[in-house]
Amino acid sequence: MAARGRGQLKGMTIDRPKSLAAIVANRLKDAICKAEIGLGEVLSEEKIASAMKVSRTPVREAFTLLQAQGLINIYPQRGTAVFKPDAEDVRALVQYRMMIETQAARMTMAHDPIHAQAKLTKAVSMMTIARETEDPLLYAEADNLFHSAFIDHCGNHYVREGYETCASRIAALRAHLSSPLEMYRNQTFNEHVEMLDAFGKGDADTLIAILREHVANMEGNYIKALSIL
Repeated sequence: MAARGRGQLKGMTIDRPKSLAAIVANRLKDAICKAEIGLGEVLSEEKIASAMKVSRTPVREAFTLLQAQGLINIYPQRGTAVFKPDAEDVRALVQYRMMIETQAARMTMAHDPIHAQAKLTKAVSMMTIARETEDPLLYAEADNLFHSAFIDHCGNHYVREGYETCASRIAALRAHLSSPLEMYRNQTFNEHVEMLDAFGKGDADTLIAILREHVANMEGNYIKALSIL
């Protein structure tokens, strides 16, 4: 009887509506990742609650969710602010990306090259439009899409889950630093085109070499750009 009862529970899942805290967190995350809220900017529970027409409780809970994603820092008795990495943080992020993305790219080429190439191609097309229309935020969005292709199609959910711990911070940095780094856009665009070409040819060694240099250059460029924000 017990075994039969357990079987009857299959398919009895329900769709839970998002909590108010999750809705607030998603809106704030979107604002941070689209550079609507600045890096290092102090966040006021009261002002956000008023703007979103909610009580302060879901805002406070949203702050906790965003802190877990690394997007904000909560300082007891002092307040809450959007993250703003220092040089050491940037170096650590570059090292992490170097390890994860290069290995994921090689795995993706072996596991799911067709879907990954479609996403890479779409990203480069978006970059082309962004350059033509001088839209730095669209370029940042395309950059996120390009690099996510290696993570999403590598065939290892632990890699995807691990990368998720810093994906929001990477996306936010791309958006906030897209304009200050405009001088490097031709170079980075060409690198993305070269990576797409190497991926399409199945040339893993060339792809990894370009990707490694591409990510490594982020360290100096980001540190320089952050210093003027």
